[in-house]
Amino acid sequence: MNKCHLFVGVALVALLSATTRVPAAGQIPANREKQIFDAAPALPRATPGKPRRVLIWITPPHLMEKDPHKGYCIPYGTAAFEILGKKTGAYEPVVSDDLAVLLPQNIRQFDAIVLNNASGAWITPTDADMEKEAFKKAGMDKTSVERVIRKSFLDFIAQGGGVVSVHFAIAANRHWPEFNALLGATFTGHPWNEEIGVTVEEPEHPLAAAFGGKDFRIADEIYEYGPPFDRSKVRVLLSLDPARSNMGVQWINRADGDFALAWVKPHGQGRVFNTSFGHRTELYFHRQVLAFYLDAVQFAAGDLGAPTEPRNGLPARSIPGTDPVPGLPGFVNLFNGRNLEGWEGDPRFWSVRDGAMVGQTTADVRMSQNNFLIWKDEVEDFELRLKFRLEGGNSGIYYRARKRPPNQTQGEALVGAQADFSADGRWTGVIMEYTLREVLAERGQSVAIDTNGNKQVIAALGDPAQLLALVKSNDWNNYTVVANGGRVALAINGTPMCELDDRDPKRLVRGWLALQVHVGPPMRVQFKDILLKRTSR
Repeated sequence: MNKCHLFVGVALVALLSATTRVPAAGQIPANREKQIFDAAPALPRATPGKPRRVLIWITPPHLMEKDPHKGYCIPYGTAAFEILGKKTGAYEPVVSDDLAVLLPQNIRQFDAIVLNNASGAWITPTDADMEKEAFKKAGMDKTSVERVIRKSFLDFIAQGGGVVSVHFAIAANRHWPEFNALLGATFTGHPWNEEIGVTVEEPEHPLAAAFGGKDFRIADEIYEYGPPFDRSKVRVLLSLDPARSNMGVQWINRADGDFALAWVKPHGQGRVFNTSFGHRTELYFHRQVLAFYLDAVQFAAGDLGAPTEPRNGLPARSIPGTDPVPGLPGFVNLFNGRNLEGWEGDPRFWSVRDGAMVGQTTADVRMSQNNFLIWKDEVEDFELRLKFRLEGGNSGIYYRARKRPPNQTQGEALVGAQADFSADGRWTGVIMEYTLREVLAERGQSVAIDTNGNKQVIAALGDPAQLLALVKSNDWNNYTVVANGGRVALAINGTPMCELDDRDPKRLVRGWLALQVHVGPPMRVQFKDILLKRTSR
């Protein structure tokens, strides 16, 4: 063996022994480690061209205490990337949080780097780093040493290496513009932390193979990206589908509807991969996500060939709830009159007939609890106009409602305020918060609720019986719901039914819009001309 090669090899072993942390597999529960192992692919998608060594870079100790992901994403991600390498033989994983591994003489020993949710200004040496001989040789002070490490990192990729950026890793090193330019964007927020629809923009791309080239749904903390993100400079693989995602969440800043979730780009002779996925721990034992991660590492290391040239243009999409209503500025149509696009409900009870939504139960088709047709986007402040016709039973328009937690089967599927109506008239024109604060305002009442939850009728809007007489039985009626902050007003056929000034801190401020079929005797309710105007975001 060449003595020079032997010396470098011995030096590398010494370096890795000094800088590699205790494997994250020892930092997560054994059953979770097994779940990751069982879910990981048995073999890599591509046969390595040579033995590969991949650096799994995590937040350094001096930044870890304030790292928002220290207790879950980072240890689970580290375990996952270690297991992916070891189980499949695709690469040798090296876990480190020591900046010395990024010095020019050390970084070249790797084929790729995985930025595993590493956050903060980790590119900047610490005082303790500057006491080490390797850093003293790199420069006279922190500024000069950081300049060396920055160049080392960028040169590593430009000269043929690769980088995989997972979730919050893109938010690191905010003082270093070239870092964001390398990865292709900046982190500007996470409007979603829920299940969303994902579009596979290029089904035949090798890095879409983990998902079978098909669109899918996934629950995670989902990012929105800002400059320098530019579709003409990256090749987007996955993006959020606004047609199948809740676009009523807060803090959406992009007006162009371009919510990329994974992309690749070239950098010199090297390869760059970034994905939003990687917040929830369950993703690290999700079979498809693990395969996606492994493919990304193999791509970055140079074993899985994949095109990186940018592609322009957003996918063609038809997004429910975006068609403006002629003659009504600010209003959009939530129902196309043909199908339940944009709505989620049980097809046993909900359908479209003769241009109207129909919610129905019969003597043969019954239910054990209330059932709902839920609009895809949450609402906060709004004006809603629709037509309804009720034959028997009870129904209502839920707004700002809360869904039952996932995997829970007991209790109402949806709870929150509703603009109620019933065939017997008892609940028509009433604001009800079923299972929470119950009746908030009866028909004919103007009600105030103070900050202690005390309710007081402050005025009469009319005689309840006379108001009810204005509602047509077994025929079409116009229902209007206006909600601005704690103020809510209901009107039927243009006549005010009740008003509410709710200052109770327990009130639901934002939530789901839904239509109800009530448990009980057979009933049939119809809705059409469903128009919504958002008055704030």
